[in-house]
Amino acid sequence: MKEMLSRGRSSRLGIRFGRYTLGSVVAVVSSEIAFVLCFGSGLLGTTAASAVAFVAGAIPNYVLNRSWTWGRRGRVRVGREVLLYAAVSLASFGASALTTRWASHVAPHLTNSHALRTTLVAGTYLATYGVLFLAKFVVFQVVIFADAPGDAPGDAPGDRPGDRPA
Repeated sequence: MKEMLSRGRSSRLGIRFGRYTLGSVVAVVSSEIAFVLCFGSGLLGTTAASAVAFVAGAIPNYVLNRSWTWGRRGRVRVGREVLLYAAVSLASFGASALTTRWASHVAPHLTNSHALRTTLVAGTYLATYGVLFLAKFVVFQVVIFADAPGDAPGDAPGDRPGDRPA
């Protein structure tokens, strides 16, 4: 019996990680396209392009993570979900802004090609989020979207019939 429960948790965690990965791919693609368009066109510098890219990826990522990956429905726990999610996302943004600024300063010393400089800076942007990928999953799993005591896996408070006001 213990082994069955352990497998159930493991497979549920594996499915959750797979969904998180797919949702992250959607967010990364949205974000990377926004970054390349803003920075590569010369329209924005690295920090502003990172900010636009952050928004382009963070919104679909939150929606996919909350509803699809962790199965949350109904009332949003603002303090636990939104504010902590925003804090993790802003820390990711800060890391990407710093690393892309650094790459933007180094790239001209490596090549005169605007296309190659854009590729190096965009690759740095992508690599930063790659490094943060696992850490963010752990924080989302253990803190932000963690099941509250008494919650069924995937239920947010207020989703069970007994929690709804009459």
